[in-house]
Amino acid sequence: MQRLVATVQQLAVFPVKSLPGTAPHRVEVGADGLRGDRALVLVGPGGEVLTAKHHPGLRALDLTGPPEAPLVTAPGAAPGDLDAVARALGLDGPVRLELAAGGARQVAPVHVVTLAERAAPGAGDSSRANVVLDLPGEPGEPGEPAGAGAPAGALLRPEGADGPVLRLTRRPRHCAGVFADVLVPGVLRVGQRVLLEPGPHAPADGRAPGPAGAHG
Repeated sequence: MQRLVATVQQLAVFPVKSLPGTAPHRVEVGADGLRGDRALVLVGPGGEVLTAKHHPGLRALDLTGPPEAPLVTAPGAAPGDLDAVARALGLDGPVRLELAAGGARQVAPVHVVTLAERAAPGAGDSSRANVVLDLPGEPGEPGEPAGAGAPAGALLRPEGADGPVLRLTRRPRHCAGVFADVLVPGVLRVGQRVLLEPGPHAPADGRAPGPAGAHG
């Protein structure tokens, strides 16, 4: 592949799995991904981790406070009122926030998507990607359609700055974008220009194992 230049259009951090996220202007990126991303889960009365698949009302909740100590808020309730959260979800017992055992992300530390790839027909829901890039031209690899997105196997790094360096690894099965591992920690900012350069090749099929929504 040729070296490509893109711009960071948006950053997204999801402190609690399956809940809405925040859109910081800058974020620290470490070995486990964006700081504060998917570090917590909401646990139900029976000790089960609540997910949007079984409790779609999670998407209607709100978060305030820093990603490291978010306050979950039900519509019309005070920030952090977990009794109101339980009622909003139709649960008969208390809910609580817990650290995600082993980390809430089940596939990869970072999910990257381009604007054109997200808008392409049949792209699926990439609304929970962490890094959204504006990649002019979207040339794609030979045989791939326009808007194919950042190529798996590439390295992503800020232009003219130290770290972070991401290695784009493989594509999700059911949504647009590409997963990435973090090779070098650092800070990403909205509006920052980044380079996509040749790097180690991803698996031949370019696809990620695991269920749909595993990075939710």
